[in-house]
Amino acid sequence: MAIEDIFRALEEQADAECSEILRVAEAQAASVKEEARREADRIKAQKLAAVEEIVRAKAGKTLNAARLENKKALAAVRDRAVDGVFDDALVKLGKLRGTGEYEKVFAALAAEALTGLSGECEVLVDPADVALAEKVVSSLSVGCTVKAGAPLAGGLVATMHGGRITRRNTFESRLAKVRTLAQARVAEILGQ
Repeated sequence: MAIEDIFRALEEQADAECSEILRVAEAQAASVKEEARREADRIKAQKLAAVEEIVRAKAGKTLNAARLENKKALAAVRDRAVDGVFDDALVKLGKLRGTGEYEKVFAALAAEALTGLSGECEVLVDPADVALAEKVVSSLSVGCTVKAGAPLAGGLVATMHGGRITRRNTFESRLAKVRTLAQARVAEILGQ
């Protein structure tokens, strides 16, 4: 029986060693598995953060593009509205021609444009204003010749030195100056 006891003892010792080896292996496997899970979670979190950053950037670009389009659309509407107002004003001013009020306005525009001119000059007016311009230029005692030029809603263009010096005092030029200021003011009021 002694050999049987030795074999049994050896067998028990082998079983205990196998159990210990299995326990250590299972513990190591669990540790490796846990480490792999943590590494996978870390990689997943990094990838998710990168994707979130890309999504935020795309959302920001889309939002900025939408805001820009909105501002462009608002600016276009604003510009059309201002242009419409000034186009209507030019039409209404053009209808003044032939009235006593127009003669006073034309005389004031001519006096302003011709003040300080010396030497030969030429006054270009709408063909409908030639007679009025000749009368006004003669009353101002300036040596300018009056010629029919391009159609104008009202006013005149005075030139000197072969056209090198030009003074525009027309309804169109006056409205163009005011239009720029009005567009800036409207944009300021609308918060652009």
